[in-house]
Amino acid sequence: MKSFQFKKMNAVRFKWMAAGTARDRASMHGSQRGSFVVEFALVLVVFSSLFAMVVNYSVAINTKGQLDRVAYSLATIVAERRQLFNSSLDVCEPENSGDCRQRGNDLYSLVSASMASMMPNFDQAKFGLRVEQVSLDRKVVSSGGAEFDKRYERVDKGAISQCDITTETQMMNEEDAKRLLPLTTRGRRLPLYQVSVCYAVPFNLLGITSGEVNYVVSTSYAFARV
Repeated sequence: MKSFQFKKMNAVRFKWMAAGTARDRASMHGSQRGSFVVEFALVLVVFSSLFAMVVNYSVAINTKGQLDRVAYSLATIVAERRQLFNSSLDVCEPENSGDCRQRGNDLYSLVSASMASMMPNFDQAKFGLRVEQVSLDRKVVSSGGAEFDKRYERVDKGAISQCDITTETQMMNEEDAKRLLPLTTRGRRLPLYQVSVCYAVPFNLLGITSGEVNYVVSTSYAFARV
């Protein structure tokens, strides 16, 4: 009788231990599954961020290449003073604000059309153009010689105020201009033109979510051709 009761107690104890082990295993399995979900979520966030950064960098690099082509092409056009601008060395007449405004509109329309042909989703409201000119005006002095005075002109169109453009030509002093600008056989200094274009693109993950953008800038230089 005692042996039977002992065996019964052992059986009950075994069932209790087995039930406890099953509960422990279920709890451990649930904990591991929860840890896996958390780890997977963290990995997914990291890879999603990296993917978004790669996509944004690709868009920015592609936009930079398109802006490089447009800036170089426009600088070449602006430099052709004899063929396209009746040998006038100025981008626009400084004393004629209407002429400068019209010339800026013409150049802006030209580069905007070029960008639209390369970029299907081109938004003109995000595009900016700046054309700068530095020249040396020759004047005869009383001694019979000649001196040169530096003159700086600029035409801005579009969303150029948002762009961080380094105005090398504006910061150039008179001595630097004398060393840099070519001297023709007629004693004239050829102007230097700086063409800068910029376009707004989302550049990072925060930029995508908050609507902030970065302006990609491209600049090209050319001397006047006469």
